[in-house]
Amino acid sequence: MHVTANGWWALVGLLLLSFVLNPYHYLATGFVIWDLVRNVRRERMWFGLRITRIGKTLLLRYGRAVAVGVVASVALLAVGVRVTISSALYVFAVSIVLGVIRSRLAAAPTAISISVLLSALLRAYHGSVPAAILPVWRAIVEMPQADWLAIAAAAALAEALLSLWGTRDAILPALVTSRRGRRMGAMKLQFGYVVPVAVWITPVARPEFVFVSGWHPWHAPLGQPLEWFAVPLALGWHALLTSLRVERALNHLRWLDIFRGLILAAGFACAYLWRSQAALYAAGASIVVTELFRIVIRRMDRSLEPQFAPDSQGVRVLYVIRGSLAERLGIRPGELITHVNQAPVHTEYDFHFALEQNPAYARFQIADHHGEPRLVSSPVFEGERHNLGLIFVLPGEEPAFRLKRPFGFLETLYLRAPGLMRRDDRSRS
Repeated sequence: MHVTANGWWALVGLLLLSFVLNPYHYLATGFVIWDLVRNVRRERMWFGLRITRIGKTLLLRYGRAVAVGVVASVALLAVGVRVTISSALYVFAVSIVLGVIRSRLAAAPTAISISVLLSALLRAYHGSVPAAILPVWRAIVEMPQADWLAIAAAAALAEALLSLWGTRDAILPALVTSRRGRRMGAMKLQFGYVVPVAVWITPVARPEFVFVSGWHPWHAPLGQPLEWFAVPLALGWHALLTSLRVERALNHLRWLDIFRGLILAAGFACAYLWRSQAALYAAGASIVVTELFRIVIRRMDRSLEPQFAPDSQGVRVLYVIRGSLAERLGIRPGELITHVNQAPVHTEYDFHFALEQNPAYARFQIADHHGEPRLVSSPVFEGERHNLGLIFVLPGEEPAFRLKRPFGFLETLYLRAPGLMRRDDRSRS
């Protein structure tokens, strides 16, 4: 829907309403929630506790998404990006269709780029069109391609900004079974957002804002017809990584988003200042760069040694719970604990037995990622002994993910653990 109002506060209220009533917003959010909910059962079966905090995670993500969306909205409104309702419905439909055949839902930069290319292909057709599909045909061929590229550029840059802001709640542990049948740990990246951005809806009757003093510095004069629309943008990446560090993958992802954002912004500018075909070149380049990035990340993950493989020399740390004693001690995922209180440990039982020998003090000998030994120690207060915040990856026969390395928006929904649905939550590691 689109809204028309006279007066600033009426415009803001109706803009929020257009976002709240958009079903695509709930569809994308629903998939993100579904992915998080599925984590809980797996975590309880694998580790005996729940690491994923769904409510807190969603509240933080919504707050960040709104803050970034406001910044993107100001930029898009300032440059005069205008779309039509029919083109918005077309882009949402393409996102859903791509999701059905590829990765549940397509993230906004990819979905918009593909929509622009499909629109250009249909625009090149000059034959007859059946009357029954003529309205849909017009919505596609009359899509404002350059303006949608500006929205895609804003989406890519917003994704880069969000990847810098609070991504720790998106990094979660998992267990996988390799192609050789080996049990090892992995890191699951679930970085998904739905960001609302505001754009002008055509026709716009000369939107004019004047600056006045007081509590309301931006004021739309009464009687001035203005129309705008809230576009929900599905953003983020999901991945299962066994060798490549998640922090390194996120750093690469930020540079990809910046590069894509610049390509799409250049396509928008050149389409207005030079020739309309520039939008097609930018959309195609964005898709190619994205697919190349996915291929490179997968190959990098395959080519490196696994970070979280069990080791007979000690117990391998898979995850450190935030705010725990282990985090304060500086223990990091992927490290190997070889001794506790000077006693060698090879199993989780050895670890807890050695800790019980001196329940008021903990001294760990650790081999880091390079195999270099180091010592960490700390007094252990009442209650901390049973809540160190360490999750280990140990050999076992519990159902684990098949080793696949997806990298895309919501692709972790495809991950399956054989036998997972036939087991209960009694398993503890």
